Amino acid sequence: MKNPFEKMPTILFPDELIDKAFRRAEKAASAATPRGKPFQKAREREELRIRTVSQVLRDNLRKVLDRTPGVSTLPPFYQELLDTLVDRDMFHKSLASINWAIKTIKMLEDRYVEKIRYSRDPDEMARLRRQFYGRVASIIKDIGDRLEYLNKARDVLKDLPIIDLNLPTIVIAGHPNVGKSTLLRQLTNAKPEVASYPFTTKGINVGQFEEHWLKYQVIDTPGLLDRPLSERNEIERQAILALKHLGKVIIYIFDPSEYCGYPIEHQMHLFEEIYEEFKEFPFIVVLNKTDIADEEKIQKVESFLRDIGIDPIRIVAKDGTGIDKLKERLIGIIKPEMEAIVLHNMGRSLNG
Repeated sequence: MKNPFEKMPTILFPDELIDKAFRRAEKAASAATPRGKPFQKAREREELRIRTVSQVLRDNLRKVLDRTPGVSTLPPFYQELLDTLVDRDMFHKSLASINWAIKTIKMLEDRYVEKIRYSRDPDEMARLRRQFYGRVASIIKDIGDRLEYLNKARDVLKDLPIIDLNLPTIVIAGHPNVGKSTLLRQLTNAKPEVASYPFTTKGINVGQFEEHWLKYQVIDTPGLLDRPLSERNEIERQAILALKHLGKVIIYIFDPSEYCGYPIEHQMHLFEEIYEEFKEFPFIVVLNKTDIADEEKIQKVESFLRDIGIDPIRIVAKDGTGIDKLKERLIGIIKPEMEAIVLHNMGRSLNG
């Protein structure tokens, strides 16, 4: 899976695009060797200028459309991120304005070429060509704000995280320093890749593991699921919505040793907020650092969780204690759904 926006091209400013088209037209006209009477030579050169300007402008605009995915074609996860970062409606309208400009320039090209073909006066042909130049320049300037908007959007969207949307994804949550990155390394048996995330100052951590021929993806999102909702800005709140299109299971980590710097009461409060926010998801809760935590505090968290129907798992992420049990529970939740998807896809392939 690749970032769907990584091929978005750099977009020229209106004046740059217009100058490029006009220079290319003059170069083409200078290189041409038309034959015939003076008015025939003039006609060929003016037609060549018009067609070249039209072609250069439309090719540059078409490249933007061809290399930018349509909003409706994006997976829901990326649609949500698009809305979070750059405003989905404005993005769609900007692409629509480029499509309008392409069609209008082509229509003007055909109209002015036809006018020139009916003329036998070189001066009139030059006047028609200048008129065409003026009209297409106005069109490009009319969509200048849209082009500038898309260029700014590109600068943000090209840094979206690269996540395999075909894999079942496990999202890790909990306060900072409770052991999320350590758990991620234990689950995936590899150093996680750090992907850019434009709406947080930290990168997300992504890792994968394989069990019984099925792959699973695990991500940690520093800055998003590690503090109360009241402390998040609007962009971060919307980014959390995007995660809902991605995750299959939430692993929530408590640190009953409190070495993370957050009292148990704070950790329980954050859990209640995350649990409410993602209540449609299955939760697996782990108690980390149980080798150095006070038994009374461990039992306090366990009692709190069992009151809401959750059976936590004790782990020590740094040495792998409890990881096998955690994986077993994860796979027990996800594997049946994944097997059903695999069988469904196999059935579609056979029927197709």
